[in-house]
Amino acid sequence: MAIKSWYETKWGLRGNPFSGKATYAEDSQAIYVPEMFGAQRDEFLRKFILAPLENKQPLLGAVWSVAPGDPTARGFGKSTLMGEEAKRINRDFGVSTLVSLGVPEEDARENPVLAGYVSFNTKSQGAINSIDIAAFHLVRFLLRGIDSRGVSTHSRLRELAAARLAEQDDGGQDSDSIAAAVRAEFRGFADSIDIRGLLEDYLLRLSSPDTNELERFLAEDVNAWHHARNGLKYLQIFVVFASLAGIEYFTFFVDQVEDFTSQAGPAKIQRQVKIIRDALLETEPFATRASFVFQLHPDANERLRDAWRHEDLRPLEFDNPLNQSVVVVLKGLETFETAHVLAERCLNHTHYALPGRKGGIAPFTESALKQAWETTKPRPRWFLLALHELLQLGNSQQVATIDDAFVTPKMRAISDRARAEEPEPGASEDERLA
Repeated sequence: MAIKSWYETKWGLRGNPFSGKATYAEDSQAIYVPEMFGAQRDEFLRKFILAPLENKQPLLGAVWSVAPGDPTARGFGKSTLMGEEAKRINRDFGVSTLVSLGVPEEDARENPVLAGYVSFNTKSQGAINSIDIAAFHLVRFLLRGIDSRGVSTHSRLRELAAARLAEQDDGGQDSDSIAAAVRAEFRGFADSIDIRGLLEDYLLRLSSPDTNELERFLAEDVNAWHHARNGLKYLQIFVVFASLAGIEYFTFFVDQVEDFTSQAGPAKIQRQVKIIRDALLETEPFATRASFVFQLHPDANERLRDAWRHEDLRPLEFDNPLNQSVVVVLKGLETFETAHVLAERCLNHTHYALPGRKGGIAPFTESALKQAWETTKPRPRWFLLALHELLQLGNSQQVATIDDAFVTPKMRAISDRARAEEPEPGASEDERLA
């Protein structure tokens, strides 16, 4: 029999439910608490998911965070909101999301949507440092999705595409018929693409019911050199394939723009922004059905500003009143009530709470939890890091209750550690936040 930990015997927990990581990881996000964003979650979903459906027009938008004296304003939950809501949308093609916004269920089912998420990461192995590579990883994100039954997004799309082709009497519903329908759609675009070689292999696997083979092909047969030059084509083909299945609109969230801009010179930034305009906003199949929403903060926006203006793209400044329909500025944990809900949901999540745990915020006292929030507000990441450290210390010291007496002498050091993510040397400060 395994030795039980203090977490189990005293607190009714399988382990520490609070994230000790300083960044969002889409594959390991165990707990997501939508309520932590308050009314801003609805604002986010209305602007970036519902509005394109209502207006029959995709958009270019931005999710911002701003903080006085901090040009990168990290830790407000931008990545978590974009990544986790995209997953939720893909589970049922946006039905529950749209219903939560007041859309009748029948209308929601008749207007299916998909969302993708990708984060620039220029420093890791297999770096995501260009629009093409980002587009390829958007495809991988979309294809990793599953519904409540465990059925993959690819399987559901393929089944729907086959059924719609059969209804239209367009030559059958086998894999070759689906691939032919995708090719026919591209022939109707002014700027078509040449689907041959690996792209043809990809289309045939996308049209096939064998999801495992599709995933194997993308992971093993498509090398980094190829998708760095053809990633946009993979996303274009996917969008047309999903449109055959009846998907009305797509929203693609692009995160960590500051990582790309910090590693690229003006010439590369200019080239990538030109691709954003030419390929993402003005060329089919994206132009009439795909919204692109970028994560921004003052430093990233400043680095992009000249190239953005040069390509005549709509400015996305957070304080421009003309941008209210396409910009969301996250405020973080502005109230203790929101922080309380976040802590309570984490502590009682089914992944961590043992049967018989009574709920609530134990082992924290109300005042100790409030002290952690007051020291780290309004950034959710700092708050969660602080709770992670406190719970870990409480476990190692085997205290029954994490109260003010336990927390107060430690909060300064914990707060300093949570805030240790410093902006890059030389980062510019936005004068509007001075």
